[in-house]
Amino acid sequence: MHSEAEIRKAIRPLLDKYGELNTSEIKQRLEEVLVYNEDDKVMSATRKEILILQRIGNIVAHQSELIKEYLEGFVVDKGSKPAKFIALEGIRSNKKPLSSDKIDKRKNSLRSFVGRKIDWSKKRERNTDVGNMGEEFVYEFEKERVLNFDSTSVSRVLHLSILQGDGLGYDVSSINEDGSTRRIEVKTTVGGLETPFYMSKNEKLFFETYKDDGAYVYRVYDFDVNTRRGKVEIISAEELLENYNFDPVTFAVTKK
Repeated sequence: MHSEAEIRKAIRPLLDKYGELNTSEIKQRLEEVLVYNEDDKVMSATRKEILILQRIGNIVAHQSELIKEYLEGFVVDKGSKPAKFIALEGIRSNKKPLSSDKIDKRKNSLRSFVGRKIDWSKKRERNTDVGNMGEEFVYEFEKERVLNFDSTSVSRVLHLSILQGDGLGYDVSSINEDGSTRRIEVKTTVGGLETPFYMSKNEKLFFETYKDDGAYVYRVYDFDVNTRRGKVEIISAEELLENYNFDPVTFAVTKK
């Protein structure tokens, strides 16, 4: 069964997507980012809902403060009925809940891109070990990068495709130096930087949707499977869409 701590980790990227959700909406949407196991689906003995939904409510119920900031990168406001979960922006002592304008921007983005629900266990069986190791390398790379400018925010770096699958459309969630969300899709090769990489139509749509909102490809190349390290080329969504060619059939991506 997923713990409250694991549920909080899932809620953060969900709020990166929507900006703000109340308790009822969190319960409705958590499966977008977290695959429930059989224990999660057992009915509660005290409430007419499954246990994992009860645990979402417990996060609020166990909160003693009216408004509390969580290390995962969001606040819960118990003053609202139902309670509101709001994404944080900023770093160190300058963290604050997203403004209503930014929340509206995030929700408007959903009209053009919706992550797909996939059987992630089967997907990961099809993935190569190199791809998995590349994601783990970038996850550690990002923790080190964030540590260099804000040690209090390292917990906001999440390896989504390990924790929850990549139903949100990217592999690693991190932050920029201003505390805004950095959405990272990892593409790994043992070859050189000029080796083509591949994107699905849905992945390309993700970068079109988040072109101006913190989406990046981390191109990991010259990857050594023995040391599990490689070199990293960071490509912004804008650079990807403007400076790379997309094969219309296979979406093989090469520098123009």
